Amino acid sequence: MDTLEAKVLMEDSVCCLARMMEQIRLREIEKAADLHDEPLQDHLAECTSAIAPFEGMDFNNCLEYLKNLHEGFKVASDHEDKVERLVVLDDYDATHICDMVMGFIGHGFPQDLMSCASEIKRMARDLLRSRKSRARSDKGCQKLLEEFVPKAEEIITKHGYKLWNDGQYSLPLGYLQSWMERRYWNKD
Repeated sequence: MDTLEAKVLMEDSVCCLARMMEQIRLREIEKAADLHDEPLQDHLAECTSAIAPFEGMDFNNCLEYLKNLHEGFKVASDHEDKVERLVVLDDYDATHICDMVMGFIGHGFPQDLMSCASEIKRMARDLLRSRKSRARSDKGCQKLLEEFVPKAEEIITKHGYKLWNDGQYSLPLGYLQSWMERRYWNKD
């Protein structure tokens, strides 16, 4: 083997690794979707900066993809480690609500954010309990969400985590609305 062959082998190997890791990233996105973990799902979808490796992709672009993906997986794995440590003290719902309130993962779970999440969780539980004896319906779900979303926004604002302007779409409220809807229908 000469140096040209070694260089080509190295380039082909890196590009093959990038394509293989793209398949792993897509499987991780599917797992997050199955778990209804929208913040993690979005993180994994966005961490490669919209670069997707393909047959014949330039070596430097493959390296950039792998660098971005490595950083994305590092943020996700560090976040999951913190969740595992915190779940001993609380439960998964509170940490998941933290992610939804922030609209992303990797925030480190400061105590005031955990308090905000716990308050939203209690409020959601109380709203669901108040409707437990009623038959579930689309109209009932809509009424619940119309009550839940403003209360969740109020709690988020009170704790200083409202990062959107009035009248704008709020990703955190979108996440929370989907979460509450699944809970109403017992799909979570």
